[in-house]
Parts: sequence; structure tokens; C-alpha cells
Amino acid sequence: MRFPAYFAACCALALSPVVGMAADPADLSSWYAFQPRHTPEPGEIGMQDWLAKPAGQHGRITRVQDKLFYHGKSLKLWGINLCYATCAPEQALADKRAAFYPKYGINSVRLHKYVDGPGWAGIQSQDSCVQFDPAGLDRMDYQVARFKEAGIYVLLSAHFGALKLGPADKQYVPYLEEFGPFSKENRITTPHSAIDYAPELQNVQILQMVNLLKHRNPYTGLTYAADPAVAFLEIINEQSILFYTSMNPLKASPTLRQQVAAKFCEWLRARYGTHEKLRSAWGDRAFDGFASDGFPPVGEHLDRGNILPIGNPWYWDPAQLNGSQAYRRQRLIDTLVFLYGLQCEFYDRYVQAVRAAGYEGEVLGSNWQAGRALSHFYNLHSDWRVGTIDRHNYFGGGSTKAGAKFNHATMLRSAGSGTLSVGLQQAADRPFMLSEWIHVFPNEWGVEGPALLGAYGYGLQGWDVSYMFQNRDTGGFSDRIGRDTWDVTAPQVLGIFPAVARQVLRGDVQESELAAPLYVHVPSLAQVKLGFDDRTIQQYDVKSFDTDKVPARALAVARCAVEFTGEYRDTPAFNLGPFEKDGLLTSSTGQLSWKEAGAAERGGYFVVDTAGTKAVVGFAQGQTCRLGAVTIAPQCPFAAIYVTASEPDKDIHTSKKLLITAIARARNTGMKFNDAGDSLLDRGKPPILMEPVKATITLAKPGTPRLYRLDHDGLRTATTLVIENGVFTIDGIRDRTPYYVLEF
Repeated sequence: MRFPAYFAACCALALSPVVGMAADPADLSSWYAFQPRHTPEPGEIGMQDWLAKPAGQHGRITRVQDKLFYHGKSLKLWGINLCYATCAPEQALADKRAAFYPKYGINSVRLHKYVDGPGWAGIQSQDSCVQFDPAGLDRMDYQVARFKEAGIYVLLSAHFGALKLGPADKQYVPYLEEFGPFSKENRITTPHSAIDYAPELQNVQILQMVNLLKHRNPYTGLTYAADPAVAFLEIINEQSILFYTSMNPLKASPTLRQQVAAKFCEWLRARYGTHEKLRSAWGDRAFDGFASDGFPPVGEHLDRGNILPIGNPWYWDPAQLNGSQAYRRQRLIDTLVFLYGLQCEFYDRYVQAVRAAGYEGEVLGSNWQAGRALSHFYNLHSDWRVGTIDRHNYFGGGSTKAGAKFNHATMLRSAGSGTLSVGLQQAADRPFMLSEWIHVFPNEWGVEGPALLGAYGYGLQGWDVSYMFQNRDTGGFSDRIGRDTWDVTAPQVLGIFPAVARQVLRGDVQESELAAPLYVHVPSLAQVKLGFDDRTIQQYDVKSFDTDKVPARALAVARCAVEFTGEYRDTPAFNLGPFEKDGLLTSSTGQLSWKEAGAAERGGYFVVDTAGTKAVVGFAQGQTCRLGAVTIAPQCPFAAIYVTASEPDKDIHTSKKLLITAIARARNTGMKFNDAGDSLLDRGKPPILMEPVKATITLAKPGTPRLYRLDHDGLRTATTLVIENGVFTIDGIRDRTPYYVLEF
């Protein structure tokens, strides 16, 4: 489960209507079965030699301003997630993953929720969340060691977000049962946002991580704190004291309510001095006014120490502060500033504790949202204070029940939309990470995700790290799409990795200069002064972002980032005009161009024209895309077609081998959608069928190359294809493969 069910009730925002993509008739007679043997042999696609082994051989990854460096060079991490007890697999699966991941360019893994509970939920001991099951910990030790040997770094993300405490943890949190009874798994789950209020819960979470950091991995000989292969620690997942969940812990626990009220009143007394001055600043109507939120009147008074910091992003929205909530505006602003301070205090305590335990790597705050405008930027700033900015964003998908609708749209229709729009939260002087993202099943356009983020996220915007989300895998490709809602190892996703990972790790796409800043002066937020209007649309994990001064479309042309300033500055409006020509949005670097489709039209595509990679991605049938020495003319409705230098230190002109990758959609055998393509009728069964890709490619390069068809593991076959005067055709119906190599 990705997100608690209560979100729908507590979040006032909804996903904006999205025009569905009409699907073509489900004639799969020409589609071919994708049947890899999962061999770790590199073949022509393998990237094992791109990864420096062991991970951390030359010390730690370090942060300098907005970049990550390793061994004197800038570093990009291209990763995936593992969750729950699958972070601690049996040794056979650990070995398979350590062999399989590097072949596809994966050089980092986010171990997420590895201590979310005992049994299937992770490696917690039976009685306590701060102690570990010895057998489970040993399995995770082995997986981490095997990853390290293969050149793969890890990020430690301990749990879903809410602590799950066992009976033995009552010694740390005596009022634990105020949050509810123990479950059948012998756990009590704390409410979301509770940890920012409660030093006792913070102590537990810190102890949980410190105990792991001090543990010596018998397979590496190092403690987790000392191991440079542990590149990141994440303080907390998908939580913020400034989110819609902020009131729930105070309603749940009388002890917490009393403690927090006392601390808030202490803060208010330091600010205002007396209750009379507080009442003068707040107004009489600001007291005892949250009965509809579950807080009955108690005669709030500073001298009684019973004033609570009540609020959520709806209350803190400037539209409400200047409208329906104007009568208690100052109370709400004070609450917001106070809660921001609590979150910063927790983060500071955590960082201090892991440093004292000997950990010198990078630390992340959280990856979550807090509405828009004031609460959003206070939350972002609290993460900025810690280090690398991390966020989550998903796209598409929804219900798979028969007859139910899901979002079958494509991000290619509108530049900067969907997952990519999260880039408006990048900070100008911090690395940027997207630690959860993917096209959600049963959306079929999954290949566009890695393609777009590789070119526009990692490339033009200069992002540094990402982890595509999945719960688990088998150390190979999925045998059926949709076994999990989030499936990285589906062939229409993982199949494009050999091309995109090469582009990313080699740094083919040039980063833009910062041309579209969003200026934020944190002290001015308390005066409800921001300087631009930002818009956040959120439904569960699927979010989109925009502003009136820097539109999301700007992400397709130049680097956009939040810049925290020392004084208030107006954010200038970014002019897209100079980058729009002949219906294309062309990047400031000249390497990327995006043809949008419009809200009601199926289509959209973009092209990549760099020294090392030439690509056409999307609905480009009938187009002739001239990309320097390579011309690609797609002859199929939808595809991602890449021509990529095979070697890490070569480009199209100097490479002796050019890898050609051609991926479109994939479906299970017998998988059926309705005519509109927005309702799944039948999930189907194995094997997975791949939509064939056809294109004519022209290469203007001296020599007499040979074009080999590769099998589904990227190994060379004996079949060669015809090249005439540098022109050849790839044809998935004829060739029944997504991979080719052109050898000079």
C-alpha cells in the first residue's frame, strides 16, 4: 500500500480533469512475446563496467552546492526502490539482483520500509521497533554487501513514515497506547505528523537508525555508519507537520496535547509577553474556534497553557488567510511558524545524532508536500536546511476494477506536465532527488517516464538522483504486467534503461543555466508575502505543480529552481516566447525539442540531439527527425527510439558500437481495454507481448558498419540487417526484438 486511506478525507485538493488518450483497437497479432533468459552476461547492452566497484572505494559521495561528487567528479545516481522484507531477501535473490541491476545501469537502490514492522513488513524484532530480527538483519547485510561489490550505493529509508512501536517500546513512549490498541501484529502505529510534536517518538526513531548505523555488517567488515556505500539517510518518508494530517496526533493523545499546548504557550509568551497582548494581536474570535475540527472549546488562555497550534494547508492558504480566515489570520500564521520550528528542531536533532554515531554521508529531510504557498515553502525550507531536496511524484493509473476508469493520459501532450512538474521544487543550491516516481498501472505509456526524466530532469534541469518505485522484483524482468501497481521491471519500462542510463551517467544532455528562478524570502512568508502564485494539485501520490511567473512548461526549455533569498525579491515572469518556434519548444541548450499535442489531441513527442545520444520519443509517426549525423523517421504510432554510443567515454562519431533501442507499449497476452483505453477489462496472462517498433534510420558516419539483431537479453545473434548508403530499417514485426547494435 502506497498511501493511507484517510488522505481522501483530509485533503481538500483533487486531481484536475485529464483528457484520456484514445487507444487503438486491441489487435495484438503483430506484437511479439518478450522472453528474456535473464542472463547476467553483458552482451551489447550491459553497463556493468560503467559502475566503479566496489561502491565507495574512493570514499564518500559529497555534496557541493547543487551537485554530488565522487572521487573528484560529478555523479548521477540512477536507481530503483525495494520495500519491506524484500530489502532482506534470501541470498540467491540478493545475488541475482546484484548481477541484474548493473546490467541496466542501476547504480543505487533505495531500501525503503525495511524496518516498517516484523515479518513481511521488515526486519523489526518481535517486541520492539528499535531492535532487529537477527536473521532478517543478516539477510539485509548480505544484500547491501552484494550491492556494494557490484558498484551499487544504497539509501536507507527506514519505514513508511509512521512509527510502528512494539510492547517493549513503551519504555520510551509511556503514553503509547493513547494512539490506539496493539494490533494483531503486536504493533501500535503512530498518527502521521505525530513525530514532529513528540520528543519521545523522535528519540525512538533516532535510536532505530543509530542502532543500525552502529551495527557492523559481517559481509563488509564495516559499520553502516562507516560504509561509504551508504550514500543517504532519509529522516522521514511522506510526512510533514505542515500537511493535512497535522491535527490528528493532537486529537489522538491527551498527553501529547498537553505537552504541545504548553510548548506553544511558552513560545507565544516569548513573542507577546502577556495574554492581553496576545488577544490584542489575535482578536477575540481567534480563540476556541476549532470545534468543527474536533477541538471543543476549553477556555483557551495563555496563563492556562492550553492553546494548541491548530491548522493545516487549507487554513494557511493565502486565499483563506485573506478571505474566510482573515479574522484569525495572525493565530494561523503564528501556528505555521511555530510548527515549522518544531519540524526544524526534529531534523536538527536527527542530524546531530547520526553524526555523533559516525555517519558522514548525506542526509535528507522528508520528501513530502505541505499544500501550496506559505506552508509549502516553509516545508521546503526545512528540507533545504538538511541537504539534498527529495520529492515524490507519480503519473497516471488508478482503479483496475472492471468498468472503472483510470488516467490513461500521456505526459507528452503538455511540456513540463505530470511527474516532471515536480522540478519546480528544486532548490538552486542543493542537489535534487526524486525518490519515488513511475507511471502507475495500467497506464501504458511507461517508457516515456525514464525518457522524459533522463533528458529533461537529469539533463536540462540538472537533477542528481532518482529511484523508480517498486515494492519488489525477482532479479529479472516481470513475467506479467500488473502483478504490482508499480512495476519497474516491466519491459516497457526497464527495457529502455540501457539507452537512458547511458545518456544520464555519461551526462549527454547539457544542464541549462538557472534562467527561471522562484525567489522565496522565508521571513516574508510570515507576512503572507511570496511574490508569485504557485498552484499545487494533488490526489494521493499523483501531483502537478505550476506558478503564474514560472509555468511548468518552462521546465522544457531552461533550468527552474527555488532560490531562498536573504531579502525579499519579486519573482520575474519567465518568457517562453524565445523558445517557441514552428510549434516546438526548444531548450536553451538547443539539444532538446518538444512538440506538444494539446489537451484534446492524442500525441506529443520530443527529440534528443546530443553528441552521445540521438532519440525520438512519443507519437512521431510520419516525422523525419534530423539529429545531426542521425536521422530517425518513425513508422509506427508511438515509440521511444534511441541511437546511443555504447561506451562511457565515446560519442556517436567516435564510438565503434552504436546501441539502438526501440520500445513502445507492452501488454499481457489476452489483456484488454475498452475502446477509449481508460478502463481495463482483462489483465491477461503471461507471456508479455511487446508492441513492434518500425523506423528508418540514416547514419552519416564514415565506415562500413554491420547491423546485428540482438536478443531480449541484449546478446548478439547471427542475424544481420541490410544497410544501404547509411540507411537501414528496424522493424519489430520482422525482427521481434527491441535491441540492435551497429558495429564499425
